[in-house]
Amino acid sequence: MTNKKLTQSISILFIMIISLGFINPAFSTNNQTDTKIYSTHHIQVYYLHNTFRCFSCNSIGDLTRAAVLGGEVKNPQTGEKNTLAPAFQDLIDQGKLSFTAVNVDDAENHHFLKDFHTRAKFPVIVEIKDGKVVRYKVLNEVWNLLHGPQDKFISYIQKNVKEYAKGL
Repeated sequence: MTNKKLTQSISILFIMIISLGFINPAFSTNNQTDTKIYSTHHIQVYYLHNTFRCFSCNSIGDLTRAAVLGGEVKNPQTGEKNTLAPAFQDLIDQGKLSFTAVNVDDAENHHFLKDFHTRAKFPVIVEIKDGKVVRYKVLNEVWNLLHGPQDKFISYIQKNVKEYAKGL
């Protein structure tokens, strides 16, 4: 292969990788807590992620946050922005529901992967009572739902939150 063809091939590969969103650092490596917990029996929704996240990983975090807390979200397929009303405002106001994005690359957060028997880039819904985990569920269907209709993704997250809220 000539140098020119090799350079062209590498350039095309690099452009494809960037356009697919595989090189997209997260803007923050800190935990992002959106609500405070005041109740001893509550639901915590975590979004476990790495420092560097692709477009899809960022979309999963944004859609999960919006499904739990409401707010503006961008449709990954169309780029269209939508605003979701908070579906669980009463639980949030009572301190019974919160959302936190957790960077599991931070040393103090490695335990989340073991605690929930998962790897990063998944939402996890957790029921906590008196500081102890009662039950949890890794919401691994998000990857299958991400590239379909946005409302199915949102419904999946909200259905699981509602199911866990029944136990409060």
